[in-house]
Amino acid sequence: MPRYEYICNCDEDQKTYTVRLSFSEYKPEIPCPCGNGFAVRKFSDVSVLHGLSANEKKFGSNKNRKDMADYVKDQRDVRKKTYDPGSREANTNELWTGKEGLDGITSLPVNKKVKKYE
Repeated sequence: MPRYEYICNCDEDQKTYTVRLSFSEYKPEIPCPCGNGFAVRKFSDVSVLHGLSANEKKFGSNKNRKDMADYVKDQRDVRKKTYDPGSREANTNELWTGKEGLDGITSLPVNKKVKKYE
């Protein structure tokens, strides 16, 4: 059965109670255990700073894979800014792994922007 925290405001100082209730018995307000009124449900903050979600664990993700995905996405943004705005490389959203210049098809950026002829 789930545990819920309730706050009692009957006295001047707040008291927190932990109560085990089934899902069918749950109410946002319950009679106060001290007997002088009602206790209101307390909602706690839950935060996860670092870690994996259940789906990420299920599919075998780990911190290194997440870091690599973030790196590749950042590099995509750098590539879009580096290439000429009218080029295929600047307009695509595909993620590159870093060996695209070695395939003989894709050219890596150079310092000069390509001029468009009208």
